[in-house]
Amino acid sequence: MKKYWAIVCSAAVLAGAAPLFAETVTGEVVDLACYLDHGAKGEKHQKCAANCIKAGLPVGVLTDDGKVYLVVGQHHKPANDQLVDFAAKKVTIEGKVGTQNGVSIIVAEKIEPAK
Repeated sequence: MKKYWAIVCSAAVLAGAAPLFAETVTGEVVDLACYLDHGAKGEKHQKCAANCIKAGLPVGVLTDDGKVYLVVGQHHKPANDQLVDFAAKKVTIEGKVGTQNGVSIIVAEKIEPAK
């Protein structure tokens, strides 16, 4: 639970302070609580990830090179409703990207299944 609140607080700091740049990110949709706690990802974790995302836990995108982005919606809104159907699947997200204190964030403007 401490990791969850650290992520949420980091997102609030990032959203207000990090310079954001337009970018496209492709990767697997993961629920950050399980991924950061015990590395859960992939098809075996799909149902749990969907449940965690539905419950409002932080959602992220894990790229093929191992980078993780916290995904938020525009205007500091959660992106969970937009991503729940993509749990454990690859997506391409267009939006504004920034990093602060080692935490990366993407403010999703467009979400599509990865090609």
